[in-house]
Amino acid sequence: MTAEKSALPFLGKLIGWGIVAGAIAAGVLAVRDGERRPRTDAAEIEAPIVHLSASVPGRIVEFRVENNAAVKRGDALFVVDQEPYRLRVEQARAEVRAAESEVAQGVRNLAGQEANASVAAEQIRRARENLGLAEKTLERLTALLPNGYVSAQQVDQAKTSRNDARISLEQALTQSRGARDVIGTLETRKAQLDVARATLALAERDLANTVVAAPFDGKVTGLKLAVGEWVVTGQTLATIIDTSRWEAAANFRETDLAAIRVGNRADVYVMSDRGRRLKGVVEGIGWGVRSDEGANVLGLPFVSRSLNWVRVARRYPVTIRLIDPPQELMRIGASAIVVVGSEPAEHGSHPTH
Repeated sequence: MTAEKSALPFLGKLIGWGIVAGAIAAGVLAVRDGERRPRTDAAEIEAPIVHLSASVPGRIVEFRVENNAAVKRGDALFVVDQEPYRLRVEQARAEVRAAESEVAQGVRNLAGQEANASVAAEQIRRARENLGLAEKTLERLTALLPNGYVSAQQVDQAKTSRNDARISLEQALTQSRGARDVIGTLETRKAQLDVARATLALAERDLANTVVAAPFDGKVTGLKLAVGEWVVTGQTLATIIDTSRWEAAANFRETDLAAIRVGNRADVYVMSDRGRRLKGVVEGIGWGVRSDEGANVLGLPFVSRSLNWVRVARRYPVTIRLIDPPQELMRIGASAIVVVGSEPAEHGSHPTH
């Protein structure tokens, strides 16, 4: 009996030391697992978004989508009043027709001017031939006059013919210079036609932009306007979420980054349903964050006089691409927990670009 009583304290100590050893072993395993599989609850669900706005100003005359509705790429979402843009297209088309008519008329005028220049050139050629013939005739008659073979009247007539030929040549040259001066080019009219066609293209583009369409498959949210509202270019009317690409933006301590590699498998748990494990792949690791202590005043760095001896590990963003997540759990900004595994994701799980 005495031996049994003396054994009880020893057994209690043994159990106590066993519990302590088990706790220490569990702690060591937990630390090693944490080093091997980093975990953070500072994560949110994200997806690419586009702020929808009209490319042309005007009054909204029709909405073809409801708030939080799913849409397909190319679906018309809302329509801006098209009447003024149709009128601008008609005006631009009329200007194109007028410019085309000017070019056609210019082609006809140029053809006539070139014909006149050809006639003037032919007249110059004939006038020069006539002048040459008249001068030779005058030379021959002048040589024959001293011997009495020709009369003085014949010589005078030859001089008159020679003078008339000179006058004809000068008139032909003057007419030719005038014809060349009249001949122009079509470059100016063609440039005006190019301007008119560009104006028409811009007007047609503005008319097409009165219908705002979905740039991709997704969900429309933040739609608060009504029919009759006047909108301007760049004014955000709604937001469309790209539901084909969901991500988890997780902030990991800098001490955990050594265990994280691009391509590693990741498990994501959304706070709205923590019992469902979502598969993911590490797609990117942030390389920089802005310091809240850095400052610059008048070109000089600002350094605080006091030092904070408690240094908290910074967190860097890690992007997790989710693989086929359930759409009912996907909401931008939803809280999540992310656990990154040390092994790479399965073949075929990597996101495609």
